[in-house]
Amino acid sequence: MEKYLICSDLDGTLLLKNQTISPKTLGLLQQLIEEGHHFAVSTGRMYNSATDFAKLVHPKADVIASNGGVVAVSGEIIQQEKMKQSALLETFLLCQDHDLPVFFFSTDTVYYTKNPPYYFTDEEDKGRVNATKLVAIKTKETFLEHANQFINGIVIEEEDFDKLAILRNELEKLSDVSILSSHANNIEILPKDMDKKYAVKNLAAHLDIKPENVISFGDGENDIGMLEVAGAGVAMENASELVKKSADFVTTANDADGIYYFLKKYLNR
Repeated sequence: MEKYLICSDLDGTLLLKNQTISPKTLGLLQQLIEEGHHFAVSTGRMYNSATDFAKLVHPKADVIASNGGVVAVSGEIIQQEKMKQSALLETFLLCQDHDLPVFFFSTDTVYYTKNPPYYFTDEEDKGRVNATKLVAIKTKETFLEHANQFINGIVIEEEDFDKLAILRNELEKLSDVSILSSHANNIEILPKDMDKKYAVKNLAAHLDIKPENVISFGDGENDIGMLEVAGAGVAMENASELVKKSADFVTTANDADGIYYFLKKYLNR
């Protein structure tokens, strides 16, 4: 039997708006895993949160977290990349100069420069992050004390998108970071040459899955790399036009069982 590796983003892709997985999609994924295929959540979320959602799918589900910074198979981390401290410091200072909040992540901790968004602490929504600890970073000295723990970061601005665009333009000039976005309100900050694309390639090689047997689902700019490297890159109907143009296929939206209907047809279920 030809084995497949199925990789899926979480928000806007695998998850519904209420942060659950539809029964149809969940049932099919569990069936495919039991048949010997592989499934991995592939998300910008930190490792703890990504692992929780992987376990909701199946105990054997794998994890790509922090936009590719962390890869785990059967609960064992096989790859973990961290940003260079010089690049981290430049990022931190630029965000301070532009008065924009930046959040850095380890596998289990969120480090924040201003007040965390409500979904970092709200009881009904904190599963989106599931951080063991929240640590305030208010000074350069405190930042440097913790910087060796940071895997990736994100800048979030809910209102002034022009301000965000100006900062992104400056961040893209830095030599040791990769800059992406998963939503109009954010800037994703990653180690240079490390994103979901490289993580999916590495995971497929580790599992001995042929590149043409990789299926990736996504809806955001930070998913484009893994869509392009997959044998079947699938954009959700709710994805941006940029993402759809980068995909081999477009399926129905995340809230219309897009993953379920694509896999059912593509794998002849």
